[in-house]
Amino acid sequence: MAQELAMRCDYEPLMDAGRMLAAFGVAPPTEGALTVPADGASAVFIVPGQAPELGVLGEVRLGRFGLLPPAARDGGDALRVRECPVETMKSNPTCRESWWAGRRCVVPVARLTTWCHDTGRPQPWGIQRADGDALGLAGLWHEAEGPGGERVAAFCVLTLSAAGHAVFGHLAPPMAQDPRMPAILGGAAQRRWLQGTWAEAERLLICFPAEQLDAGPLAPADPAAQRPAPGVGVADLFEGEAWLPMPASARRPREAQRRAVRPVAVGPVTGDLFA
Repeated sequence: MAQELAMRCDYEPLMDAGRMLAAFGVAPPTEGALTVPADGASAVFIVPGQAPELGVLGEVRLGRFGLLPPAARDGGDALRVRECPVETMKSNPTCRESWWAGRRCVVPVARLTTWCHDTGRPQPWGIQRADGDALGLAGLWHEAEGPGGERVAAFCVLTLSAAGHAVFGHLAPPMAQDPRMPAILGGAAQRRWLQGTWAEAERLLICFPAEQLDAGPLAPADPAAQRPAPGVGVADLFEGEAWLPMPASARRPREAQRRAVRPVAVGPVTGDLFA
């Protein structure tokens, strides 16, 4: 089973117009706060602009979360590919067309949430940029014909192996054979991802530095902390994973967890990190 024993990770779309303008230099499709449809299946993503401008990353689109296979473009959500491993993006029947057509996108994200198992039972954790900036995830997109014949945009997020990563590898379920993490792009890398060649874009798909992320338990009052625990059906970024309890011998004190994933000092984010 591909990506078995990986990890469950939700992402929270960036919905604040001011933050989007500050982080990506683009205006949202509507004024004020962005509104995600009630079905929760749509969000914004950024594609290359027709006329690149200084400080403007690209153009904002609103689309469904999850690409549909070519033979089922009018199918339901069960067929959607919401995440695609970078190892198969060139060959996956659903994603390869977007990759080879150069339909790359950046998905603006306010925060990632996942589950930590170090205490022996799942605990919700949040993951953000340590410098407070919004996260930009590498994705692919396409347009498909909707039920009424209209053109509907859709996108997916690319994922990487998180083996050995000090944050995502640490949060993966015990005995995870292939822990995964979303492909996070730094500021300079986002423009290169959208506008570069295939070779240039592929070189950017590496693990985001753990020292530039801030991860920790969510407060009980946080809405994300009140979601069902793993094993209960919830829509999320990574699907189809199995879960195993963590052995007591593998658990670490909570203070050790925090020190491992939240360093005291954080360096600047540069494009060199993704060369």
